[in-house]
Amino acid sequence: MVEKVLQRIVMPPRRGLGRLYCRVDSKASRPRKRGRRTILLPPGAVLRTDTWFNAFFEGYWRQYMRHAELALRLHVSGSGVLRLYRRFSESDQSLLHESALSGQDRELCLQIADAQPVPGHFSLLFFEIEAGPSSFVMHRAEWTARPVAARPTRFIASFCTFNRASLLIRNVNALFADPDVAAMLERVVIVDQGSEKVRHHPAFPDLKRAAAERLQLIEQDNFGGSGGFTRGLLEAQSIDSATHVLLMDDDIILEPESVLRAAAFLSLAHGDLAIGGHMLDRSRPRQLVETGSRYLPERVRIDEPRRSRLDRAGDLMPFLEPRPRHYNGWWFFAFPLAALDRAGLPLPLFLRGDDVEFGCRLMRHGVPTVALPGVAVWHEPFERKGRSWHAFYELRNLLIVGALHFPFVHAAAVARQFFSRLLDELLTYDYYEAWLLCEAAAAYLRGPETLRHPPCDVQQYLQALGEKLMEGRMANGRLQPANQACISRLQPAVRRTMRIRRWWLVFRNLLLPSPSAAAQPRKMLYGSGEQWYDIADADVVSVAESHRTHPFLLRRSRRRFVHLLLRGCGLTLRLLSGHRRAVRRWRASVSMLTNRTFWMEYLQRRTCTNLKCFTTTGPISRTNGNGVEAYPSTSRT
Repeated sequence: MVEKVLQRIVMPPRRGLGRLYCRVDSKASRPRKRGRRTILLPPGAVLRTDTWFNAFFEGYWRQYMRHAELALRLHVSGSGVLRLYRRFSESDQSLLHESALSGQDRELCLQIADAQPVPGHFSLLFFEIEAGPSSFVMHRAEWTARPVAARPTRFIASFCTFNRASLLIRNVNALFADPDVAAMLERVVIVDQGSEKVRHHPAFPDLKRAAAERLQLIEQDNFGGSGGFTRGLLEAQSIDSATHVLLMDDDIILEPESVLRAAAFLSLAHGDLAIGGHMLDRSRPRQLVETGSRYLPERVRIDEPRRSRLDRAGDLMPFLEPRPRHYNGWWFFAFPLAALDRAGLPLPLFLRGDDVEFGCRLMRHGVPTVALPGVAVWHEPFERKGRSWHAFYELRNLLIVGALHFPFVHAAAVARQFFSRLLDELLTYDYYEAWLLCEAAAAYLRGPETLRHPPCDVQQYLQALGEKLMEGRMANGRLQPANQACISRLQPAVRRTMRIRRWWLVFRNLLLPSPSAAAQPRKMLYGSGEQWYDIADADVVSVAESHRTHPFLLRRSRRRFVHLLLRGCGLTLRLLSGHRRAVRRWRASVSMLTNRTFWMEYLQRRTCTNLKCFTTTGPISRTNGNGVEAYPSTSRT
């Protein structure tokens, strides 16, 4: 039987990330790493691998992997003590093996017995090395298995990019810089949808030479994430030697080891499944932001995970048990190409929710999503990307997800959630977002035909109206001092009292005239996602967010409040009476919107980039003979 490496022990790629990879206790000099796999420990130092990237989350591999014998293989030199542990909880830990190591260079292979199959009792494995009186070197270490048979895994790595050439090229270079990762790649497909072309970047020629024949650059108009990634999937389907596709965002900070671990997991899985990577915060790199999650149909929302630290041993305990997921974000998402034959291509949802819908559809066709600990990238959290038109796509697309995959939800629940969210935005004086919610509900009720139109028209409409509704909201820096408050993160405990207060504020907004244009804010909030109980009865509020150079104003307007409230009431009644009909229409049309013929025609339509329309000139699958494909969108209208 062939031994297969499941997970390599790797060192941190840069400073500040050490405790995500190894925990070292040294009273003498600091340990020194050599490359990504070798570390030199000073005398008496203790290295532990019960960390996010180097612990082996045994429960996941045991549950999804075909039966195999696990082992820990090390190449070490120097004298010291090696201890192997299995941990079930923070207080339940067992020593599996302990051995004294001599001073000579040697290879070790420790077989790991299966854990007792106790229901709901999952574990992780890690080891500890204590250096002796002299320096100790761990040249490499890895968790391995002797499988009965491993499936071949050949990735098409697909990036969708929009005016982030520097970040993209850095990530593609990281893939090819590691020979083991590069060996897993059949091709890297870059779908460039921006106005600042990747091929014009000064580093692109070097990347092209490094990738040789395995780089494919495609230029097309801006069809959002769903259009960009689907173009990559269409190209991947034409490559017979590829077995899986790996979707990645252009602005991540990639941990290349995640690619190897995803490939090993997919090759040993006892059935088809998808692998999702966790998202860590780019600015707080030891903090978890998002991972695969579940759709909450009764609330028309995603079950958003709680942020958590990952740099302490106890932080790993919530991840011991594999939990079912409906989807994983496309910042790092791998699945079998063959699944497209039965599940179809993604829906043309532009952005926000396209990954949710596709993940739910894969699950319905027997391809569950697994968010594997130790597989992760760094990414900017979505709440820092600012306020804009995203609310429209988020609500419209999540309503579509509910119609397609959770049709049993009663219309009253959907209407109640829409109206409640609309009231929240109206009471925070965010009339643009309230208008976007109304537009989203109306688009959902119009049915599948709304997705057949080029996204340019919708996007221009949303942005043009947004400029009017947000006019005068940016503060000019000459604000009078205001009471400062942090945004509340939890609703007040006395819910009944707060419901009464909420409706009192509704009547207040209906009866009181708008404040004068010269009125100054009485309160300044810091953060994002302000709630109505943060603002209470203040007529003008300033909000400072980390991604803005100046605060912006939320100003009460009775005219806009009444107009949007009346429209929202009408849409609520339409959801009550027309939701079931909309569900039937969406479910009847999904196959026509997810097949190859539709997408090939859809991607040739005119769309826009930064509100300037272009015409796509590149057809699907056209080569120019040099291993790189570029389809410039040169015709402007």
